[in-house]
Amino acid sequence: MAADKENTASGGTSAVKTSSTRPDRAGASDHSDATADQRTSQRDQRRKRAVMTSAVTTQLMIVLDMTIIAVALPDMQESLKMTAAERPWVVTAYTLAFGGLVLFGGRLTAILGIRRAYHIGLTGFAVSSLVAGIAPSFAVLASARASQGAFGALLAPTLLALLNATFTDRSERGRAFATLGATGGVGAATGLILGGALTDLLDWRWALYINMFIAVVAFLFGRRSLPTPRAGERSSALAEDVFGLALGCIGIFSLVFGFDQAERHSWGARSTVAWLAVGGALLVAFVVRERFAHAPVLPLWIVSDPTRAGSYLTQFMVGAGQMGSVVYITYYFQRHFDYSPMRTGVAMLPMVFGIVVSATVVGQALLPRLGVKFMLPAGLAVSAIAFLILSRVTVDADYAQVALPGLIVLGLGVGCASPVAFNAGTRGVPGSRAGLASAVLNASQQIGSSLGVAALATYASQHARDYAASHAGQLKEMAAQALAKAQALPNSPEGKRIIGGLRGQLADQAQISAYRGGFMVLVWALAAGALLLAIGAAVATFRARRQAAQARASQP
Repeated sequence: MAADKENTASGGTSAVKTSSTRPDRAGASDHSDATADQRTSQRDQRRKRAVMTSAVTTQLMIVLDMTIIAVALPDMQESLKMTAAERPWVVTAYTLAFGGLVLFGGRLTAILGIRRAYHIGLTGFAVSSLVAGIAPSFAVLASARASQGAFGALLAPTLLALLNATFTDRSERGRAFATLGATGGVGAATGLILGGALTDLLDWRWALYINMFIAVVAFLFGRRSLPTPRAGERSSALAEDVFGLALGCIGIFSLVFGFDQAERHSWGARSTVAWLAVGGALLVAFVVRERFAHAPVLPLWIVSDPTRAGSYLTQFMVGAGQMGSVVYITYYFQRHFDYSPMRTGVAMLPMVFGIVVSATVVGQALLPRLGVKFMLPAGLAVSAIAFLILSRVTVDADYAQVALPGLIVLGLGVGCASPVAFNAGTRGVPGSRAGLASAVLNASQQIGSSLGVAALATYASQHARDYAASHAGQLKEMAAQALAKAQALPNSPEGKRIIGGLRGQLADQAQISAYRGGFMVLVWALAAGALLLAIGAAVATFRARRQAAQARASQP
């Protein structure tokens, strides 16, 4: 009995001890798990920040090169003894390669995987920039610029696929794409500032060398943070649907080149019509091919989704409006305000400010509440209002009257539309196809940019000639009155000065009139795009509600 009691007591004591220590061990285990989870979360957040930094840096480099060269062209032409016909090819070589190969870049991203495609793109872009910077002749420079565009066509879809794979949470994804979209808009204006500063302070070659430093920063941040390839992430071989890939790439190239020909000559020129016709026919053939191909390079379900289709249309319109208007605004600042290239870039900063503010607010507050269907047409509508303000430009208007409010509102519109389009354009697409969806998004923007520049440049040129011709009689009357008042003969030094001054005034008025008309063209185009998107959103919403109602009615 005693022994039993002792054993019982002992067992009881043991039981008490055991029961008293288990909670401590469990608590320690829970604490350890929580700490491990916290460390994992912190590592994940650091990785995401590194990915975001690398992506933003790379996006800045890509977009930067579309505008940074523009202000350095005069110095390039003088240094390399380029002809007037050769000079535009420094810009065109980049845009043609970028636009024509972006679909191919999307396919490569799917084949190589994000990490490998990203490293190849960065390295190739940096090396091409070095070659362009040390170029001893126009031929080397143009070839290197084309190479930059080719590697940019690989990087652009890779970036969007990278963010699509990294940021899966809805709120995080919205902020990430808002930041990337803002960077795209900021980069265009920053290119003017940086290009002017580097050209004025150092040399035009540094406008190209700068890409190497940017690429190194992007590579260092992304070296360990990029996602590792997973099974099933990559699509099959490049040989699949080569014919369809060729049709798409050549078709986009032909369209972009046709727009370039329209800018240089006219819309009715034989070369313009031929290239645009070939491009349109090839893209129609591309769609037919993809409809019936066994393994299409671009499955049509990617572009047929209403939300993604709206995103592609938005990027097309934003590209046309922003890049097309930059031509007008830059010329207006330099011609009528006598701004230097660097000061011109600084004068564009209000647009940059508007983009940053708008993209931040949209990504964090408006998009989660209002949704894509509202934000896309709203962004185009705000941009249309901006061009309506800019259409008030006159010969006597100062910067604060028209340019400043117009640029701020334009920045708000671009920041409202572009980040949302970046986000929605790849949403719902599997990782293996994200690069292709991104390629379509970039191709839409590139084609739109080329169309906008070509359309507004040719419009301004034709309108200015028509204005000058229609006011030729008025010029003669004003010249006769001025000569009579000054008691000067037309061939005298004083008479030549008077006539030259009046001709300059007429040219300025003709150019301003062309700008006003061009901005109104953008108003109507963007307003039509916003209306089309709004109607499409309304139809999609109605269909979704009707299907939901039918589903509820069919339930027992």
